[in-house]
Amino acid sequence: MKNKTNKVLAKITAYMCTKMAFSTSASACSLSAFQPKEPKCLKK
Repeated sequence: MKNKTNKVLAKITAYMCTKMAFSTSASACSLSAFQPKEPKCLKK
C-alpha cells in the first residue's frame, strides 16, 4: 500500500513540475523577458 501511494505521489509531483516548467517557459517567450543574444558566428 505504501509503495503504491509513493508511486501516485511521484506521478502527481512530476506532472505538476512539468506543467509549471512549461508555463514558465511559455510566459517568458510571450512576454519577451528572455532574449538571448545571437552569437557572432551565426550572424553571417
